Amino acid sequence: MENKIPAYLVKPVADQKDLSETKGPRLAFLDKTILNSARAAKAIYVQAENSTVQSVIQKINPHIKLISLIYFLFIISIANRIEAQAVITAFIFSLYVLAKLKVFEVYKRTFLLAFIFGFVIVLPASLNLVTPGRIILNIMTFNKPSHFLIYTIPQNIGFTDDGFKVVLLIFLRILNSVSFGMLIVFTTSFPLFVKSFKILGVPDTFLMIITLAYKYIFILSRTIEETYFAFKSRLLGNIKNEKIREVISGRIFFIFKKSMRFYENTYNAMVSRAYQGKIILHSQKKLSYHDFVALFIIVVSGICIIYFL
Repeated sequence: MENKIPAYLVKPVADQKDLSETKGPRLAFLDKTILNSARAAKAIYVQAENSTVQSVIQKINPHIKLISLIYFLFIISIANRIEAQAVITAFIFSLYVLAKLKVFEVYKRTFLLAFIFGFVIVLPASLNLVTPGRIILNIMTFNKPSHFLIYTIPQNIGFTDDGFKVVLLIFLRILNSVSFGMLIVFTTSFPLFVKSFKILGVPDTFLMIITLAYKYIFILSRTIEETYFAFKSRLLGNIKNEKIREVISGRIFFIFKKSMRFYENTYNAMVSRAYQGKIILHSQKKLSYHDFVALFIIVVSGICIIYFL
């Protein structure tokens, strides 16, 4: 087939730049921030979707879940044996399986937090300088013990067996506390969970403020993402950092004005629906036989862990 494309469209221009070799704008840090924010917002959306799955855990009344959370965190904090914490870990893991959640993804985050705050930070406490005991891993040896002010530095410094037990106990406590808290979060709708705080005497106005702030986070995140990518789609090549900061500062002011307008519209909508400064949240469904059974299992499990382990 004969080529009918005009020659002037095929012939390259001498001063034409190759777009494939053009460097992109230096906004990698902002890109990562936007993507991480989007992942966080997506995780919250996934949590809301998971809370609607009809499994045994999801059907429990949020009031029972709140009571169970407070009670079980208390049990975790007073369980001073590694065996008891291990049983709690297995019990919480079984609840995750029963709730039909993505166990690997949730525990991947949980283990990371527990490893940082329950192992790395607490690991120096296993040294014989802090926790006396039989040294199982020697680090350094001096010629003789020495004294510094009121402290005594032993001849051998290393990790002790009792120190490792303390670190393991703290690690399991943090792991169980975070995993059980995330279980409640991933199986309960956030607005319903906030309303359940009424049983603790929290004012309705404060709960309504938390609910509105929670919803606005999604709106603000989406606005920032759309504004940023609309701005970036109009960039080509490198731009001076001063110019980027000037444009971003203008976008921040634009988002602030949009936020103020959103809050004003929300308040006007509340006034149009007879809002007079008093907020009364609608009560949730009554407790069922299923809820009392779940609360009984949690209470009995906690008592057995404390008294028999």
